[in-house]
Amino acid sequence: MGLAERVKGVWDEYKRDKLGMLGLALLLLFVFVAVAFPLIGDEEVIKNWDNYEYFRFYPKAVPPCWASVLTGEEYTRTIITGGEPVKVLASRGFDKQLGMPYVNVTIEVPVDVTGTKPPSDVLLKAHVFYNSSSQPIYVTELGIVRPDGKRFYLVPPGSREPVSSVFSGLPSRHANLTTVLSFRTLTQNQLLVLRHVLPELQRMGLQVSFVDVPSIVLSLFDALYAKDMAAALQGNSTTALKGRYWWVVKLQGYNATIVFRPEKLAVIGSCYGLMGTDNQGHDLWQGLLYGTRWALIVGLLASGLAIILGAIYGTIAGYFGGAVDTVMMGIAYIVYSLPALPLLILLAALFRPSIWLIIFMLVAFGWPGVSIITRSMSLQIRAEPYVEAARALGASTKRILFLYVMPQILPYVFASIALGVPGAIITEASLSFLGVGDPSKITWGRILHEAEAANAALNGYWWWVVPPGLAIALMGLSFIFIGSALDRILNPRLRR
Repeated sequence: MGLAERVKGVWDEYKRDKLGMLGLALLLLFVFVAVAFPLIGDEEVIKNWDNYEYFRFYPKAVPPCWASVLTGEEYTRTIITGGEPVKVLASRGFDKQLGMPYVNVTIEVPVDVTGTKPPSDVLLKAHVFYNSSSQPIYVTELGIVRPDGKRFYLVPPGSREPVSSVFSGLPSRHANLTTVLSFRTLTQNQLLVLRHVLPELQRMGLQVSFVDVPSIVLSLFDALYAKDMAAALQGNSTTALKGRYWWVVKLQGYNATIVFRPEKLAVIGSCYGLMGTDNQGHDLWQGLLYGTRWALIVGLLASGLAIILGAIYGTIAGYFGGAVDTVMMGIAYIVYSLPALPLLILLAALFRPSIWLIIFMLVAFGWPGVSIITRSMSLQIRAEPYVEAARALGASTKRILFLYVMPQILPYVFASIALGVPGAIITEASLSFLGVGDPSKITWGRILHEAEAANAALNGYWWWVVPPGLAIALMGLSFIFIGSALDRILNPRLRR
């Protein structure tokens, strides 16, 4: 029977094993995710994983949006877009009293509140250029328009606040920079609260005074989105008013040029994406997808190399026997008796952590167990009549090993590789979880390590802990199903 017929026969039997097919389907899914990540994932997120500024626009430690089905809570979705939704309108005129031309720029920023909680912040990244020689650039209006039509002003129409007193980091006369405006920070501007917000609240009939300014500063941003603004400012519980809000900012400059170009808008809500975020704002869905690649690389490389090396080593020892067998297996037993995990932790801590170092160490400690089994198989196979006949006909040792002995061991090797992958994946995840993994690679173990460091389980951040743990379990299960099916098909004893 040729090789093609033998492979076809194995496949025909494999197809009848339901668990084996389930394992294969799971494995194909993982391989697809690993290979197709550039198409289905966001490589920009992965490249900037350690860039705090990039994840400034993401919410911190929020659940996935579909979790509302489990909790019954209506979340406000996080919306991160380019500058397209932001409206920028410019107009020019001439002030007869001052005898100078002026330019007005109106910036309208949309904020969609979809849940019962207000956004935690609204961030607008924009390139700002202006040049004024005679007078500073002024903010002539700053306020929010609520879905119910009501307006609230931090800087009422007709006011003239120098831009530097409203937006920290922006000079009043000359600017040519890219900046990020935080509207939560704007509402915490004590100068504006004292000068404009306090009188505005008093006109609304709220009993507030100068003494209340610290509490107003802390709660004003959330209160602007509340159904009952007065209750929110007084510290009472109230839900957000759903709908679209508009932040309106008006700038004015005399004998000036003003250019405001929005680049990125982020409404930081109370949920995000398919797997939520961690306390740094990382998109955990992207980390989960990308970690598939490294799990497969570590599992297949470490298990494959260790099993193949161990199989060749054990086969040679068993075939030659005698002193060669004694010496070779003595070395294997010594390595086999070493406590692998403590040594792995020690070596990973002593040397510069690297995913390739971990793979090398897994191979270095993983081959003896296989060599012991293949050695016993080789001892039996070398006594078979067809091996004796080949030796009598003058076949070389290399020919006998690779054409007569090795092919009989290959079925066990294939099944062992599949069964060994889960152990390699779990060991790498364990090292990363303990903080001695490769810090430059985004793996499931690293995600779990960062979750543990942030006390995610104690804080109830289940979306940070469960998905990577489940992914490790599913990938391990897929290889166990495949390995068990191959073992049942290729191992004559199990077939009986």
